Amino acid sequence: MKELSVRQSRCSYEAFSVTEVPAARITGFFLLVAGLFFADSSLLFGQNEAPANPPEAKQQNDKALSEYKPLMKPEEAVNFRKTKLRDFDELLRGGKISSSADKKLIADGARYQLYLMTFKNDPNKPENATDLKKLRANILRDIQFSGRVSGNYQARELYLEELTKQAPDLFDNHRLVRFSAVVLLSELDLRDEDRRKKTKRTAYTLAYAPLLKVIESKTQPIEVKIVAANGLGRIGEMGDPSNALRVKIAEALIPQLKNSIQDHSWYQRSLVDALGSLGITDNLARQPVVVDALLDAMKNPKRTWGVRSAAAYNIGKLPLNARSDIKLITYSIVDLTRKMVAEYNKNNNARFWKRCFWNVYLAFKPANQGSDEGLTQKKVNQTVVNDAYKQIIKPVATIVQPGNPPKIAADVTKSMDDWLKKNLPKNFRVAPVQVKPNNQQVAEGN
Repeated sequence: MKELSVRQSRCSYEAFSVTEVPAARITGFFLLVAGLFFADSSLLFGQNEAPANPPEAKQQNDKALSEYKPLMKPEEAVNFRKTKLRDFDELLRGGKISSSADKKLIADGARYQLYLMTFKNDPNKPENATDLKKLRANILRDIQFSGRVSGNYQARELYLEELTKQAPDLFDNHRLVRFSAVVLLSELDLRDEDRRKKTKRTAYTLAYAPLLKVIESKTQPIEVKIVAANGLGRIGEMGDPSNALRVKIAEALIPQLKNSIQDHSWYQRSLVDALGSLGITDNLARQPVVVDALLDAMKNPKRTWGVRSAAAYNIGKLPLNARSDIKLITYSIVDLTRKMVAEYNKNNNARFWKRCFWNVYLAFKPANQGSDEGLTQKKVNQTVVNDAYKQIIKPVATIVQPGNPPKIAADVTKSMDDWLKKNLPKNFRVAPVQVKPNNQQVAEGN
């Protein structure tokens, strides 16, 4: 009955998610971006108030974020539009590169399209403010039509290469310019979906390099880093990076996640989601570094429940196998769920709990039929998985119901407590060479 109940709840929750959660997050995200213009980030993110006399470096950084720095002269932009833009459009749409002059025109076209973003006002119509969204849409449209008729993608691939090479020129400009450049990089596609030819939409993998540069920067605004992390996750899911490149990206993201505790929770979640989207568990030395990083995020009490439950969900996305310590993984997720239940019972009216407990459900079960996500779909000991699943399904089925669900009953929490005592792992790290800490506090990370 509980399985049926959670399936019914799932339908209700998915409807809730589609209509309310994304809308709230999108609205909130742009409020975040807008807020960053008018408030110090430390105030916005709930950290300590900035000192009355901030350091000179901070003043310089604030100035850099609010200053437009045109990277070409207005007359240069106007001249390119009048004399070269039509030839550029025709070359890009045709798809074939025949000479060094063609290569130069593609490079110049990429430069023109990107550098237009650095003007506060449109150089071709100075009375109008620059429309960054429209400029991005134009670039993506041109990419989509490149080689569509001819089937020749030389120009498209060269254009993508040039955009990726030149976009970092915008990374020290006005914060909206930086934001727009990173959004563009995150949306680049090498190929479009073609159902007739049975080809999938493929993200442009080489955009990973400038996106990692943003993630690793200590001066980029948090909203720019969020988009960069989401872009890396998209490359992991929709691109074609080699295993070695996936490991390289993971090894760059892991320290960023570890050091993100004081950052906005949306950024932390974006890093967690990016790691979960890379499709790997180990580094090249076959150490389970991705699983370890997500477990560490999941059990850290300094992170929000949203971040911790998202880490659980992303563990369920990883390609776990018989080598994975499934007893530790399932124990940690049940332990997290039990702690969430304790906090939920103190305040069961908070709407964010539905998302958190839904994440726990998705750690075990796929959201869509036929998907390989969720621990129940992995090549691991399913007896262990199902035993743990029985512990989380009762609170999940109760909490994701529409409306204001009741508190979790004492018999359910006692059952979870008994299970946790009975199934205490022998060691508390994924790597078998590591041993259990003395205090055995998995979910709290102490």
